[in-house]
Amino acid sequence: MPATLFGRTLLTLILTFGAFTLVTASAIVVYVLLPLSQRSAADLANIMVLAARTFHQLPPESRANYRRHLIDQYRLGLDEQPPVVDHQRHFFPYRWRLEQALSKRLGRPVEMISASNAGEPWFWVEIGRDIDEEPLWIGFPRSRIGTQPLLGLTIIALVAVGLILLTALILAGQVSRPVRRLAKAAEEVAFGRSPQDLPETGLVELANLARRFNQTSRQVRELLADRTLLLTGISHDLRTPLTRLRLAVAMLPEGTPPELTQRLERDIDEMNTLIGQALELGRTLGAEPPEMVELNTLLTEVVAKRSHLLWTPGPDCYRAVAVLALRRILANLVENALRYGGEQPVELRLDCQEEAVAIEVLDRGPGIPESELEAVFRPFYRLESSRNRRTGGTGLGLAVAQQLARANRMELTLTPRPGGGMIGRVWLPAGKGGDRDRS
Repeated sequence: MPATLFGRTLLTLILTFGAFTLVTASAIVVYVLLPLSQRSAADLANIMVLAARTFHQLPPESRANYRRHLIDQYRLGLDEQPPVVDHQRHFFPYRWRLEQALSKRLGRPVEMISASNAGEPWFWVEIGRDIDEEPLWIGFPRSRIGTQPLLGLTIIALVAVGLILLTALILAGQVSRPVRRLAKAAEEVAFGRSPQDLPETGLVELANLARRFNQTSRQVRELLADRTLLLTGISHDLRTPLTRLRLAVAMLPEGTPPELTQRLERDIDEMNTLIGQALELGRTLGAEPPEMVELNTLLTEVVAKRSHLLWTPGPDCYRAVAVLALRRILANLVENALRYGGEQPVELRLDCQEEAVAIEVLDRGPGIPESELEAVFRPFYRLESSRNRRTGGTGLGLAVAQQLARANRMELTLTPRPGGGMIGRVWLPAGKGGDRDRS
């Protein structure tokens, strides 16, 4: 089955109209054409036999005029000599019925032969000996049979195909255009953008669907705005007492144990970081306008002076990307890899191809169970075995990175690394990237 709406509509129309055409053509042939051809064959056989009998009854001096009369009025030819047989079997629609009619009139099997006269096929049959002792051949040209069934069938087939294609275009277009607009608008919502309202016109079902989608889209925008406002308010309200706690810690008496002071400061810093990441997650992570950048330079800036990180720039690779979003995504991946990667260094790789570009962050840490690979992208989700609060994780870094990737048409995946560890891979959106190699 075709995968597209137009393909399936076209196939349905072909099958439906094809079946209708077949039934209609069969009915016309059985109830109209066959009786007409039988009647025409019988009439032509009667005229041919009557013409031969009349010819034998005429005196010799009148036969020449009678031949001309038959040619002019009835397109029939008479000849005492057998025609030169043309072995190419020419076709006319009811030849076999005419042979049957002549056989019935003459009382013997009759087979017509084909001959060529001035480049035009003629059809001849000997009937003189059945009427008189003298041989007599009577025939007619193919042009006497005015029907052209093959040409008619060709015209019908071409018109039918054209009508089917036109109908399929009209029907599929009425449905596919609104559906394409709906799919594009749904993609915009999935990427965190706010699409324009769809036109609520056209077919009743599609207009209702557009109306429902517009309502849902507005509700999503309102929910996101409410979420951002709520988290912003909570962040502001929580940071005020945190500031007071920090001042209170700084004003502790001199005899306070340093361990207690350091633990309180770490707790305050951790709460402040968690509030900041929660606020970042709550913001509408919309798409950024892409900029043409050289990815090796961008990755070198992300690496900066981080130790325990292996990165070797390659040939220049230019792509149009959301620069700020890509920086934050890579920074989150690199920080996670450095935090949980163990003693071995973390590797950063750039695979620049014409079709696609992938940036990989590879570590040799304990890895993530395959059953948890999707769950780690959920907000506040932590793996208790290794990536937990005690080791510095908040459960928000990957969630923020995933939202940024989706909003900017990137794809973020985590896969196990052969030999142990994880591979964080960022696929950049497909598109014209400019010249890859520039000097």
